[in-house]
Amino acid sequence: MRFRRQYTLYSDKAVKGKPIWYFRVYLPDGKRRAKSTGCTSKEKARIYVEELLNNENLLRKVFESDLVIRIDSSNSLLKSNVPESNADVPTFGEFAKPWWHWDTCPYVLARRSAGTESHPGIKKSYVTCNELWTRKYLIPYFGKCKINEITPDMINSFWQVLKDKHGLAPKSINNIRSVFIIMMKEAVSKGLIERNPVEMTIARTVDKKKQELLTDEECARLFDIERIKDLWNDRIVYYVYSFVAGLTGLRAGELLALTINEVYPNKIVVKRSYNESYGMTTTKTSEERVVPITDEIYRYLYVAWQSHPNDEEDFIFSFDGKKPMNEGRARAAFYKAMEKIGISEAERKRRGITFHSWRHKFTTDCVRSNMHPEKIMALTGHHSMEMLSRYTDLNAERDIASQINELQSSKGKEFINGMK
Repeated sequence: MRFRRQYTLYSDKAVKGKPIWYFRVYLPDGKRRAKSTGCTSKEKARIYVEELLNNENLLRKVFESDLVIRIDSSNSLLKSNVPESNADVPTFGEFAKPWWHWDTCPYVLARRSAGTESHPGIKKSYVTCNELWTRKYLIPYFGKCKINEITPDMINSFWQVLKDKHGLAPKSINNIRSVFIIMMKEAVSKGLIERNPVEMTIARTVDKKKQELLTDEECARLFDIERIKDLWNDRIVYYVYSFVAGLTGLRAGELLALTINEVYPNKIVVKRSYNESYGMTTTKTSEERVVPITDEIYRYLYVAWQSHPNDEEDFIFSFDGKKPMNEGRARAAFYKAMEKIGISEAERKRRGITFHSWRHKFTTDCVRSNMHPEKIMALTGHHSMEMLSRYTDLNAERDIASQINELQSSKGKEFINGMK
């Protein structure tokens, strides 16, 4: 088993500030393969490679994940699972052509078949979004490149193009990166490329957007029952839509999907979500949850339901009872009501207030009331403390000062008394 005694060393990743050294070497099929030496010292990496190239059994073991080995009578390596020539490697445009089609993409079909009706393996909205990212950004940039010629450096340059030319935010760039990783991971599994170059790039840092939530005083003015006609154009469904959002933390789509059969005098059973583009779907986490409510909230929901012709299956937030109202118009009504209480469009944008801010406010109010985090997550449907923290807007001076001052006073006295 003869190998060219030509190899190169290079550092690629870092662990605890030290570079990990990799090597590239020629195999009998004429192609180069790259592997980690596991060494942080270049000299140790060189010794490792020299020993490896002189040990046929060890060399086979190191590369057995890359090669499908078939030995003939002369014990020579004949076949690998990578394409025999660059002509056999598709361009990214060719590779991406079947991707993200709901009814035909193999990846999507596999994910769909792995799920259930109540817990789908993949959502149509997710697939549609990924198809958009691929068609609008990935194919125009990489479409003519052979997928085995796409390098981390090329991809890092692409991230910069997305920022500078297309003006995309770091979060959007990370979303595209996630899509790219999935696609190239499939290329690895098919043996078209040796490793995923996208995973060797660095995700963008996303700064947490600081929101200034509506104050309780502003909410009191916004929901002044005497001003429904003035502030909400006498549309009780718009009024109740925001009112319930602020007191339950339900997402916009979850509110729109509510029917009277899912509302009880003491609770709301959140089962579904509604989107005009995709219709009725499961909740974001594909799980049902129960949100307790007061008699007052129930009465408001019942009044909204009775404001339009309905029967037992009718939607609550609707104007005809047959389908949910338009989410965009409901959001616009909320913004208009804010303007009428003195929060201009410019101020609203500066403060980062959107309809989704009701969910942030609800979570923050729960935290301020010292509710246990697990109880809050049960109400909001969050699955991790990290996600919960993103929805919490606590101010050290405003929200923590009294508690920390009490602690400081108590401990201060202990320190002083202990010194006597």
